[in-house]
Amino acid sequence: MMSSSVLHNAKPHIARGVGRLTDLVFTSGQGSYVQTTCGKTLLDFTTGIGVVNTGHAHPRVVAAAKEQLDRIVHSQVNIGYHDKMLELTEMLLPNLPKGMDTIFYGTTGAEAVENSVKMARAFTGKHAVVVFRGGYHGRTFGTMAMTVRNFCNMCRFLRTNIPIFISDISIFHQLKKTNP
Repeated sequence: MMSSSVLHNAKPHIARGVGRLTDLVFTSGQGSYVQTTCGKTLLDFTTGIGVVNTGHAHPRVVAAAKEQLDRIVHSQVNIGYHDKMLELTEMLLPNLPKGMDTIFYGTTGAEAVENSVKMARAFTGKHAVVVFRGGYHGRTFGTMAMTVRNFCNMCRFLRTNIPIFISDISIFHQLKKTNP
């Protein structure tokens, strides 16, 4: 079991840009539950957020990861192609909306958001971006500029040449009522 002195010693040296709800230290997880160093089992309502939406240590995900780790750990898409990426591309293509035939592979949600903004700007010729109050877009320079939250302390340091307009989602409900 990890002692509280390890947390106490390490915590001041971990960047504060990420908010944490607790100082509990998690040791493992299974499904929707996590275990802590103090022996508690807690329900994790996020189960890993986003990319781990199958829960912690899902047997099929663990098996696939172990199989891939035995083959190659990291084959960047900007260096060359790899077989799993090509197989996935073939699976996705028939399911794309009509007129779309290109897939972008990235490694983070922020990368996906920034590339979607680049594509929208290229397609429309417009440069402004509309974001919703309370939305979270990532931790890169561009995505932080699009994140409008009270706890976004870094936002006050950002200056961007992207015109960003903030809207409440309620405006779309009002538009929907007037334009059924």
